[in-house]
Amino acid sequence: MTAPLPAKPRRILIVALDNLGDLVFASALTPPLHAAFPDATIDVWSKTYTAPVARLIPHVASVIDADPFWSVAPHLPRPGHWPIIRALGQVRRRHYDVALLTNAPWRTAAAVAACGIPMRVALERRRNRPFLTHALPPEQAHRPVLAEQARLLEPMGVTSREPRYALEAGRLGRLIGSAAADLPARFAAFHPFAAVRDRCVPLGEWTQVAFALQARGVPVLWIGMPHELAELRSSYTQPRGYYSDEIGDGSLAVTTAALSLASVFVGHDSGPLHVAGALGVPVVGVFAPGQPDRTFPQGVGPSRMIAAPSPASIDAASIQRELDGLGLFSAT
Repeated sequence: MTAPLPAKPRRILIVALDNLGDLVFASALTPPLHAAFPDATIDVWSKTYTAPVARLIPHVASVIDADPFWSVAPHLPRPGHWPIIRALGQVRRRHYDVALLTNAPWRTAAAVAACGIPMRVALERRRNRPFLTHALPPEQAHRPVLAEQARLLEPMGVTSREPRYALEAGRLGRLIGSAAADLPARFAAFHPFAAVRDRCVPLGEWTQVAFALQARGVPVLWIGMPHELAELRSSYTQPRGYYSDEIGDGSLAVTTAALSLASVFVGHDSGPLHVAGALGVPVVGVFAPGQPDRTFPQGVGPSRMIAAPSPASIDAASIQRELDGLGLFSAT
């Protein structure tokens, strides 16, 4: 079933009910949409925990947030049914003309269809076709995420030739000043964690790089979940630095404000890497192995990348080489 594009869509909904990195990728859709339909309202439907970042996406008027019970972030408990039911009602009442689903398992596609949105676009996945008006050919596994995602715009007659993800730090408002009060003028942000622990470079290697930066007068802000940072504090020797759970209230919004102030970010292929790159911060992405051909840094900031078949192939010296390749800090 294919529904025609409204001559002039008034309300467009981007459905990004996935995790943090995927939400950041979705930010690449809004600039070409706004350029093609400058009078249209663009909203985002995100998970609750990613909503503070969703509000930074350019040209987004408002964010509807609810955690779908069928797609739970690894660090969060399974939500009940009421939040998603309330979100469905909110979406239905806004009478969107078009929904672009950046990741469309069949339950997400069915939820959007239940809202009565006349045009629903997504890449085809198992069992989602009946719930879409435009089911595009499935994702090609080895193409960059942003290039594949840009195909969602084609049924609307919109082209995105060189997609980049971007976030607007100015939308953080006072949080930036609050984070700045707790941090030095120059620092590096490190995120040595990832959802799959056996793909992480050992913490001891990260602390060696932190000592080397400290010798150059650049302290490190460690980014991670409270239990991850607790492990770092208790089990590894590291130079005196800063921890994201001690900046303000430790929330994602405050951590994002802190990331926007960093001189450089180094981390595994996960949400914080892409948030930093979207904020224009120079980044070094560590893929061990990850999917570097798909999810390499694709933001508006300078970037370098380390890709290896296992964490054992990456050590402090290789991370330091990539940092030096950015030309940000002079060696002493």
